[in-house]
Amino acid sequence: MELRTHIYDCKKPSQNQIPAWMRLQKEKTEEKEPDLVEQFKKNPDSFFPEFCKKP
Repeated sequence: MELRTHIYDCKKPSQNQIPAWMRLQKEKTEEKEPDLVEQFKKNPDSFFPEFCKKP
């Protein structure tokens, strides 16, 4: 394995290479089911059905 280092010049940012981790595209993470906090914000009564029933 070869390890390469690069010295960045702050005075000439256009000549600096973009780091590999910045070139990678973000992977889209699909949420199959909404977060519990978001569900609670949308419909808090669904978490406490006993208290919502009228006698």
